Amino acid sequence: MGARLEFCGNYIEIINFSYISENRQPGDPLYCTFDIKIRSGVFSGIADGCEYNYQEWKKFISSLEDLINFRIKKTSLFETGYGNRIDLECDRTGHIRVSGGIYGDACSHYLKFEFDTDQTAFPPFINALKSL
Repeated sequence: MGARLEFCGNYIEIINFSYISENRQPGDPLYCTFDIKIRSGVFSGIADGCEYNYQEWKKFISSLEDLINFRIKKTSLFETGYGNRIDLECDRTGHIRVSGGIYGDACSHYLKFEFDTDQTAFPPFINALKSL
């Protein structure tokens, strides 16, 4: 099961999401893991083994809702394990630039990406993220 934001053949997909609260060690914020798949134009890549603080994950989902409802102009997900990054920036007409970079294969590969979408593509993505 995953969550995909797709527009005109470009996409970000969060797959293999895992959150097991009983495995969390005291003081350890890295207790949510997932993989990121990207397709931007003819380029694609996968960042596997991403780690993130689950509380920050919930804040990121909330910030996506704020973004598409014009309450904020920009939000980011900066994965703490390898430094994978997704930036989303909305203009006042609802067009959203998705950009960032992901590392693959133990940081031996790097994919810098950028594509445009609009706010209409986000509700299914946000709902899927919530259900992970």
